[in-house]
This record gives sequence, C-alpha cells and structure tokens, in this order.
Amino acid sequence: MTKHDQFRFYQLATILVAIYIGFIVLVNLVIAQQQDAMLKERGADYALIIKQPQFDRQKWLRQNDLQVLTPKSPNKTKLQKAVTDIVNRNHSAANFSTRQTVNKQPYLFYAHQADRPNFVLVVPQQQFWHTWPKIALSVTIVYLIGSWIFLYRFWRQRHHFFDHLKILVANIHHIRHEEVPEPIIFQKDASLYILAQEINKLNGDMRHMRQKIAMQQGSFDRLIDHLPVGVMVINENREVVLHNEAMNRLLETTIVAEKHPYIDDIKTYELTRMIEHTFRYRKSHHQEIQLIQNQERFVDANVVQLNTVKSKFQALVILYDLTDVRRVEQMQLDFVSNVSHELKTPVTAITGFAETLLAGAAEDPATQKQFLQIIYDESTRLTALIQDILALSHLDRKDQSQEQLVNVLELVQANLELMQQKAQQKQLHVSVDIPMDLAIRIQKMKFNQILKNLIANAITYNKQNGSLVIAAQLEKDQIVIRVVDTGLGIPSDLQERIFERFYRVDQARATHKSGTGLGLAIASEITASLEGQLTVESQLGVGSEFILKLPNA
Repeated sequence: MTKHDQFRFYQLATILVAIYIGFIVLVNLVIAQQQDAMLKERGADYALIIKQPQFDRQKWLRQNDLQVLTPKSPNKTKLQKAVTDIVNRNHSAANFSTRQTVNKQPYLFYAHQADRPNFVLVVPQQQFWHTWPKIALSVTIVYLIGSWIFLYRFWRQRHHFFDHLKILVANIHHIRHEEVPEPIIFQKDASLYILAQEINKLNGDMRHMRQKIAMQQGSFDRLIDHLPVGVMVINENREVVLHNEAMNRLLETTIVAEKHPYIDDIKTYELTRMIEHTFRYRKSHHQEIQLIQNQERFVDANVVQLNTVKSKFQALVILYDLTDVRRVEQMQLDFVSNVSHELKTPVTAITGFAETLLAGAAEDPATQKQFLQIIYDESTRLTALIQDILALSHLDRKDQSQEQLVNVLELVQANLELMQQKAQQKQLHVSVDIPMDLAIRIQKMKFNQILKNLIANAITYNKQNGSLVIAAQLEKDQIVIRVVDTGLGIPSDLQERIFERFYRVDQARATHKSGTGLGLAIASEITASLEGQLTVESQLGVGSEFILKLPNA
C-alpha cells in the first residue's frame, strides 16, 4: 500500500478504538443514571422504613447493597469524611444525590435532609465491566473480531487495488513504449473497471495510430528515397536525422542512419555556411553552389527553416543537381560558337572570292575557273554543314517513324555507291563482309544516317591508296557492325572526345577541311536513341575501327 493508504489504515484503527471507548463510556453513563434513579427510590423507601422500629433495616440494606451513614457519625473512615464534606457543602438542600471517588473507587451518595432523621445512602458506582463482566468480555471480543475483519478487508482491498493500479500504470508505460500490455480482468462492479476499459481502448487506438503512422512513414520514406533531389533534415543539435539516397549520390558519401553531426557528410564550405547561417539567423537560404568532391557538381541548394521554436528548430537541406543542365548549357554555347566558326569560314571564302571576281578577276579564265571551284567547294561544304545541323536538330524531336526489317548488306552497299566518287578519288580498296540474309528491325532512316556518317568519316580521313573494311555479324541478341579504315588514327587521350559536336583531331582538321565535325556526334547520338553503343579503337598512324552495336529486336 501507499503511505496514504497506510495512514488511512491507522486512522480507521484509531477510530474503531475510539468508538469502543465511547461505547464503554456511554454504557457506564447509562448504568450510572439508572443506579442514581434507583438510589433515589431506595432513599425514599428508607425514609419510611426508619419510622417503623419493628422493620429489619440491616437486612434491607444488605439486600440492596447499601450503606447508611449520618453526618453525626464519627469521622473514622475516608468514606465517612466524604459524607460529612458532602452534607456540609449542601446543607441547605433538602434531598440531593451526587457522585464522588473515594480511595480510587467511585461512589453514589443520596442525602436525605427533608425531615428527621437525616441520613446518607452510599453505594459503589457500578460499571459495565464490573456489572456484566461476561457480557462486556463477549461484546469486546465480538467488537475486536469485527474490527479486525473490517481492517483486514480494508487492507486487502487497498492492497489489491494498489496491485491492479500498478498493473494499469505499467500497461500505460508499455503502451507509451510500444510494448504489449499485461492482460487484466476486472468485474464490472470493480472500482478500476472503467479505467481498465479505457486503457484497453487506448491501447487499441494507439496500436491503430502507430500502424497508420508506420504506413505513412513508409510511404514518406519511399517518396523521399525516390526523389531526384537530395534531401537532408538537421535537428537543433546539428545532427542528421533524415536523408535520402539522392543525397548520398550528390555528396559522394555513405550517410549512416544513426544521428551524427552533419559536418561528417558535408565537406563543401559554401553549403556549410548556408546551414550555419540558417541556424544563426533563423532564415532560409538559397544559392547555386559547386560541390567540392571527386566529380564536379553544380547544385541548386536550398536550406529551409522548418519551425521557429528554438528547442525544436530544424533545417531542411534540398540539393537539386544542375550538373547536366549546366553541361547542356555549355554544350549549347559551344555549339553556337562552333557553328558560328564553321559557318564563318565558307561564307567568308565565298564572299571574298566573289568580290575578287567582281573586281575584275573574272576576265582571266584560269583565275575565274579556280575561284568558281573554290566557291563551289565552300558552298558544298556549307550545304553539308547545314544538313548536319538540321540532322542534329531532328534528334531532339520524337521520331514517330515505324520500325521495319532492314537488310544490312543492301543498306551498306547503297551508301558506298553514293560515296563511290570520293572513294575512287583516294583510290581506296573497299571490302564488305556482311551475310546476305543479315537483317535488323529498326527505324531505317536513323540506321541509314549512322552508316552514312561512319562510312563518310572512314573515307574522308583515310589515306591515299588505303583500305576500308565494313563487316557485320550477329552476336547473341545484337548486331555488331565494324567499320575499319587505314587513316591517320586517333591518339588514345582524344578517343573519348571525337563523338563531341564539332570536335576533330587537330591533325585531321589541318589536313582535311571537307568534314563538318558533326558526323560522329550525329552517329553517336542516334545510336544512343536506339539503345545501342558506338565505340572506337584506334592507333595513331595505323588507322581506326568503329564498332557499332545495336539490339536485334
């Protein structure tokens, strides 16, 4: 039991003792009143008896347990002295009764002073334990047994109440900590029945709420993990409490799930400064920054304050990867710059030689023919450049053409026939090794553009009296086409860049000015749109081998 219950237990025991004492006092008082009334009656009777000399007064006194004392009796005993004192104090009263303790024994006195002779009747005052000792003992035993039963039941009830209350409190603790509560059964009339029912309902509601929260949290976690932007939540202690997979990729690190300082993951000063300013000034910050790590990344960084309560302040870090956007923008700038440069050369040549002809050079037939040939070559180059630029612009559009079954050998031979004149000018030895029945289901226009650019590149940058080999075969679930030339070759450190727009190896640029620098870029981008792969293997001064792999649907 609690201290309060112990205090109540002792309080009830004290009250029961007080009730017993009060009961004894009340019984003694009732007995005294009855004895006093009887003494008055006996006094009146004795006043009549003493007037009859023949009546045996001593016998009557013995039968009624009375003593008779007179004020004139010698003061030999304390009882006689008490009688004398009582009469002297009340000498003016006619008849009266009183009680007084003599030798620690209470007595009742009745003084008769109305007529002569005067006398005082004395009788020991009766008490419950002295008058009815057996009854008093029985009543006391019954009362003690009843009191003990009452106190025991109270103690047991409070003990059970406290035990059940501890179980209910423990169940609330279990519910708070997501543990299984201990089952307990109450009768409907029990004092804790309603509380137990409410706790059971609370357990069911909390379990349902936790399941709902878990489902929502799971959905939220899946949503966060699949976001293309990096997300990180930092609490008031500068600890990471939430992050997603995109943040791992952007920061190029593995962020642990446990709480830890954010500085362990973020190594870029600009981003750290934004976070600290958000905590310091309680304001959101937005800035484009460059992450300092292995791979150069540009991100749009947002550090947002989630609330304004100091003890619960959190910062939300959102990183949007702008690397591809900036790369595309740079490619667009480079493309415009390269286009301007490539267009400027033939336009300047055409304008300059046209002006020279108009100025009088046309009168010289040899000079006229030479200048017109140059104007023709440059205009042809300008036309090819414009066609390649248009081809690149078409790549950005969705091609709605249907796939069809295309014979690889027939399409290769068709492109060789178109470029036969260029091949003959260089006296190239052309060899084709393609099975006659090799076919691929593909968008014919795109496939033809790839072959055209690869063959044109092999002819343009081939050496005089060189060779060109075009081979194709079926390997597993894809068709592999190889275009091998004996041209200038490409340095190993530049082989990855030849598929960039307007990029040409310096030696090739210096020797061959007929190319536009877009052929391989067009072939590479078309191949990527067809889910294929275009690679090169080359050795400087020996030649190059372009390998085209396309899925055979």
